Amino acid sequence: MDLGATWFRALEAVGWPASPPDADSTTPCCDACILDRYGAQWLNRPMGSVWLRLRADVRLGWRTLAALALLLGLIGGVVPTAAAGARRTDTAYPCLLSWASATQVDILPFSREPAPRYYAAMARLPQAAAVSAQILYQIALPARHGAPQLVEAFSSPDGTIGVSADRVKIVQGRMFTSRAPGQAVIDPQLASLVHLRPGGTLHLLGIPDNPRTGEPDLSRAIPLAFRVTAIAVFDTQIVPVNASFSGPMVLLSPPFTGTRAARSIYVYGDDAGVRLRPGARLTAFLHDAEMLARRFPATGGKLGVISLSDQVTATERAIRPQAVALVR
Repeated sequence: MDLGATWFRALEAVGWPASPPDADSTTPCCDACILDRYGAQWLNRPMGSVWLRLRADVRLGWRTLAALALLLGLIGGVVPTAAAGARRTDTAYPCLLSWASATQVDILPFSREPAPRYYAAMARLPQAAAVSAQILYQIALPARHGAPQLVEAFSSPDGTIGVSADRVKIVQGRMFTSRAPGQAVIDPQLASLVHLRPGGTLHLLGIPDNPRTGEPDLSRAIPLAFRVTAIAVFDTQIVPVNASFSGPMVLLSPPFTGTRAARSIYVYGDDAGVRLRPGARLTAFLHDAEMLARRFPATGGKLGVISLSDQVTATERAIRPQAVALVR
């Protein structure tokens, strides 16, 4: 391919006579003939000498110019690509929250007792898009020496956590079915600690409370065993906002909540995660939820509220410097 000829055909298209009328493109010494017969006409045009010099340079060094054009194209593409990457990074976490159907606020009855009827009534409030129940248990890993290591262990009586609310990202294996007893999904950190893969058996200790003091009693620990069905990443672990989210985590299958062992273990609390409808005001929802709690004795008549907006803000702040760095 003759890049010089191609370039000058483009010049002809805009009115510049790159070759003489009726000239044969295959005639030897064509360029010399053009200069002899039409040199005066060509050079009298504005910038004619510049174009003539450019034509000669193109024929002699078109590979260099092609390399320069490629380099300029690459440089020109870096900024749009970086900007697009920054936008993707900046919106990655909101997209994750949407995919996970992440809860926006946790409601904790003061009684620390299960309140399924209250949760069902709260789900009917006009501001609520979805309500998911969970119970947090005091559970630890067995240790040969020293104190057992606590694990963030929880289960969802209604089977929503990890599935339709606060969905987990399965890395290996499969999610347990809602009616499968004795099964668990663990995070990569716990999998590494106990050297387990899907299909393995997870041994834990359920720690009950002392009936006289009401405090957890390690001497009364209950051995527990679960079959690991999957290793997964929990949305709260991306950028942990407190120590509990940074430790190993395990989600126990729903039937565990109805077992005798579960009723004997010390419970940190029973709570419901709530996702609001688009445009709903959190203050209005909390007001209605508190008024509703007075009608259900199981709640103790009062509620604790944990807004998850702090977690969202912390995560977005942690991710944003990566986006900013892409466009600098």
